[in-house]
Amino acid sequence: MNETTQKPSSANQPGEVGATAGKEKTYQELKIETLPGSEIEISGEVPVSVVDSYRKKALQKLIKNIELPGFRKGHVPEDVALKHVGEQGLMQEIAEQALGKTYADIVADKALEVVGRPAITITKLASGNPIGFKIKSAVYPHIELPDYKKIATEEGKNLKDPEEVTIEDDEIETELKRIHLALNQSAGKESEGEKAEMLPLDDAFATTVGDFKDLADLKKKMKVQMLRDKKNKEYDKRRLTIADAVIAKSKVEVPAIFVEGELDQMVASFSDRVARAGMELEAYLKQVEKTIEDLRKEWRVDAEKRAKLQLIFNDIALKEKLVPDEKKLTREVAHIKEHYPDVDEGAVRTYVSAQMTNELVFELLDGGRKPSKPNEEPAHEHDEHCDHEH
Repeated sequence: MNETTQKPSSANQPGEVGATAGKEKTYQELKIETLPGSEIEISGEVPVSVVDSYRKKALQKLIKNIELPGFRKGHVPEDVALKHVGEQGLMQEIAEQALGKTYADIVADKALEVVGRPAITITKLASGNPIGFKIKSAVYPHIELPDYKKIATEEGKNLKDPEEVTIEDDEIETELKRIHLALNQSAGKESEGEKAEMLPLDDAFATTVGDFKDLADLKKKMKVQMLRDKKNKEYDKRRLTIADAVIAKSKVEVPAIFVEGELDQMVASFSDRVARAGMELEAYLKQVEKTIEDLRKEWRVDAEKRAKLQLIFNDIALKEKLVPDEKKLTREVAHIKEHYPDVDEGAVRTYVSAQMTNELVFELLDGGRKPSKPNEEPAHEHDEHCDHEH
């Protein structure tokens, strides 16, 4: 999930009073064309009267950076400054200032759900004339949701219920032997292909593994952890299957900016994992003979799927009025800030809110089922928030 895939909330809804109501419009000859890929192209003009109203302000901004012999920086007379930058240079500055306000007014007046940065092109720029422009922007896509509850119910019938998962004694014994062997090897008890005497698998060994009273206590706690892990894997399988089915029946055209945002997040997450393994991303890429662009190409299909799922879940959450618990959200944000004090709190809140909302949607689709969180007995009530990447 990235910030881009959130539905814009600042645009006016149809029927609301626009930003320029009762004021001089900052645009004229307006045309809005719908393009493929959930993009729009806005074309129009900034009226001469509006252009003229920016003239003094634009010149003053230019003056601040002008250095000429005989004058202190920022204190050049207006006539001298205008001669220095030229009429076209001044018009360019006017256009930059005016178009920012014009674009914002169009978005508000026409209730456009734009996302990301617009691409602004000046098509006409001459003193004494309107400023012509074209603006291309991504917009939040129209989403046609299927009967997602019915789809989830039908898919769920063919999937194993995670709460019916069990752990057999032989599974515990197999895992215990694996741990036993690994710890003996790490202690140098086996080398050069010759088996040295193994530490016995007894109560004394159990106490060296961790905070366990004896071998029976180790097995008991292993069973709790293994059962939780096994159940959560089944939850992931269920959720992935249900999500794929809902995606397949939904109609949504994902804007490229949403996919790029997901790819940015995937690269950042991968870089963090590589760093935790004690390696720089650049060194890793050199070792595997790949570039960042190679990774982005490999991950693009998955990024498109993730972006599409997030858009669908956003719509389901809005329709079902699913909102994260404010106290839990605030607590989770504070927890992350405690470990990563330099991260932007607003970005963290957006991310956590999206993850918690996704969890609520999954619970809705899967009949209230939710996986257990760490450090919790599987039979206990589970927390609302579990971070799953889909």
